[in-house]
Amino acid sequence: MIKGSLVPNITFFKKDNTIDYDKCRWHMKWMFDNGVHGLFLTGSYGAGPLMTNEERISIFKLAKEVKDQYEGKFLIAHVGCADTDSTVALAKAAEEIGVDALGAVPPFYYTYTEDRVIEYYRAIASAVKIPVYAYNNPFTTKTTMTLKTVLKLQEAGVKGVKDSSMNVAFITNVFYDAKINRKDFKTIIGTSTGWLPFSTMGIDTMIAGMCNYAPEIISAMYEYTIKGDMEKAEKAYRIMMEYSGKCKFVDSTIASHMILKARGFDCGLPRLPMSLPQDSDPKYAELKADFEKAYAAIKALED
Repeated sequence: MIKGSLVPNITFFKKDNTIDYDKCRWHMKWMFDNGVHGLFLTGSYGAGPLMTNEERISIFKLAKEVKDQYEGKFLIAHVGCADTDSTVALAKAAEEIGVDALGAVPPFYYTYTEDRVIEYYRAIASAVKIPVYAYNNPFTTKTTMTLKTVLKLQEAGVKGVKDSSMNVAFITNVFYDAKINRKDFKTIIGTSTGWLPFSTMGIDTMIAGMCNYAPEIISAMYEYTIKGDMEKAEKAYRIMMEYSGKCKFVDSTIASHMILKARGFDCGLPRLPMSLPQDSDPKYAELKADFEKAYAAIKALED
């Protein structure tokens, strides 16, 4: 069963706007080596909406090659597209490659009724045998899920929800409904924010963007929580939250690239039309100092 600290990993591109597979491979391995348990592929961080299905499939294949070098790692392929046929085709390809589960945002750009959204997910779930997780991200999709929506999704064959809304009422309702009624339905929080209180409820999986550029911090917080060392878990959570606030200054994909660069990694470029500030931008020095302070605080917990 999928659990742990996963990452919505970013995709790296070259100056000619093609995928930089060498840098993507390095990044996946680096995160696994630093305690990340799995990858959420070609989501918002991963530039999925800016990629063709063929490009996304190539990332799924690369991730499977990397995962096979490790034990106990997980792959969730994000297959959500603006239309149903492309989404289903991507879902089938991902299943054939051998990912562990699928995630999908609702159909986006246009506004859809709840019934249309449910039928979209029904089409995905009926096309594959691996678990399908609905991705609740109202900020980017115009669709806000409710418990009523989730109950309909369960009937359509969806096996879980990844939530990035940070709506406490929604998350707790969905989780406790499944727990009390003994449903085979998983709740995943799509951020490290709220990890500690949600984990005390029994939620055991987060997909944390910070793993892209500071996996050491998320991994430490997760391990202290799982071991039951709540004094250190609480301190690690506070360190993480303070650092997280300093990383929310621009789009999260751009921030991830910038912080990796600030840490000294040669990590390529985002896909156009996204772009990075010039190397001379003083923000890089600030980001380097912010990371070093947070990392030192996390390391001090080991003493």
